[in-house]
Amino acid sequence: MTVEAAFLITWTVFLFVLLIYLSFYSYDKCVLFQDAYTVCFKGSIQKEEDQVVPYITSHMQEQFGRKYFGVGKVQGTVDRNGNTTSVTGECQVKVPIRQFFTMHDRAGWKIKTKAKAQIINPTKVIRRCRWVGNLFSD
Repeated sequence: MTVEAAFLITWTVFLFVLLIYLSFYSYDKCVLFQDAYTVCFKGSIQKEEDQVVPYITSHMQEQFGRKYFGVGKVQGTVDRNGNTTSVTGECQVKVPIRQFFTMHDRAGWKIKTKAKAQIINPTKVIRRCRWVGNLFSD
C-alpha cells in the first residue's frame, strides 16, 4: 500500500506541475500576441509613414514589459513590407527539467508569434470621409 501511494502521489505532483507550466505557456503565448499586435497597431497609425518602424522599435520593450510568467527575455523584431508592418515576438518558457517536460515540436517551450497591421494615416482617412460626406450632403 505504501509503495502504491508513493507512485500515486509522485504522479499527482508531476501532473500538477505540468499543468502549471502549461498554463504559463498558454498565458504567455496569448499576452505575447496581444503585445505584438498592440505595438504593431500603434506604430501603423503614425502620421508619417517613415516613422512607423522607428516608433515600433523604440516602444517594443516598453509594451512587452515584465508581465510574463516563467520566461526569459522577450525579444521582438519589426518588418515592413510595402503598406503592411509586422512584429514578431519570441520568448522561452523556463522549465526546470526540459527533457522531461517537452512539447511535440523541436522548439519545445519556445513561443513565437507574429502580428500584422496595415499602415494607414488616420488624418487622411478622416479628411477623405468628410470630403465624401460633404459631397453627398449638398
